[in-house]
Formats: sequence, C-alpha cells, structure tokens
Amino acid sequence: MAPPPESARGDQAAVRAWVRILAVHKRALAAIREDLEHEMTLPRFDLLANLVRSDGQTLASLSRSMLVTAGNLTGLVDRAARDGMVERRADPSDRRAWRVHVTAKGQRAFRDAERRHAARVAKVFSGLSQAEISTLTRLLDKLRTTLREPELPVPSSRPGSARAHAERSARSPPRRTRTKP
Repeated sequence: MAPPPESARGDQAAVRAWVRILAVHKRALAAIREDLEHEMTLPRFDLLANLVRSDGQTLASLSRSMLVTAGNLTGLVDRAARDGMVERRADPSDRRAWRVHVTAKGQRAFRDAERRHAARVAKVFSGLSQAEISTLTRLLDKLRTTLREPELPVPSSRPGSARAHAERSARSPPRRTRTKP
C-alpha cells in the first residue's frame, strides 16, 4: 500500500494539533472554572473584566466583546446588578440607551478573582519553561493572524455545507448558553 500523499499527511498533523488544542483548552478551562466558581462564574468574571478595562459600555458593545448573545448578556447583567457588582445608568447622549458600570463591590470582587485566576493560569503553564511559553505564544499569535485572513472558498454553499455554516457564523456571534451568576 502506498503512503498517503504529502497533503494528506499535513492534514492529519493539523487535525492532531487541533484535537490537542481542544483537549488542553477543556482541561485548563475546567481548572480555572473550579478556582473561580467558588466566588463567581467565568461569564461574570468576563463581564467584570470587560467593564474594568472599559467602564460604561452598552449592552451591544459588551455582547460583541464577550461573544455572547444579547439575551444571555441581559440575564448576566441582571444577576450582577442584583448582587451589587454592576449598575445600569442611562446614556447621557441617548435617552433610549443604557450603559453598564462596574461598582466598587464589583471591582473588589474582580480583583480578588483576578489574583486567583492569574495564580491558576501560572500553575497551568508551570510545566513549560519561559522560552517554551514564548514560543507557544508566538505560534498561537501566528495562527490567530492566519485565522483573521479571508477564508479560502469552500466548494459548495448548499444548506448544511461547510460554506453555508461559515456564512451563517459570519453573520452572527457565537452563542454561549450557560450564564449563571
């Protein structure tokens, strides 16, 4: 039996790398979630992180930056407001709009969670040297840049095809369905 062509071997290597990225992501996320969720969920951590970086955002801008649907974000903001972490204020330049602001309590909670998060992330990467972390970061940046480039055409656009899926995905942000307080 003849060996597979070079392109097939490259495809197989790419798939193996992808499966490893997914496995590492799943395990690292579980470890980080376990550390954080004694105090807050990852979605709440993400919400507070976005507001600490840029306070007073609209729900639309938060939805885009957090990659969550407006419906999920509304529930997340409602629960965070109920717990005193954030507050909604009318937009002074547009009476129809509201802006979300982090409260002092939310800032304290985020800073505490951020310290635990940084310690856990350091532990996740503790098996790598600083040089290996730098190399990994450089390679992931290179991959991220490649993913930002326009996609190559996919042969078919019939419903259910990869191209049709890509076109639907490009029109709407990815959904996250789990958003508890």
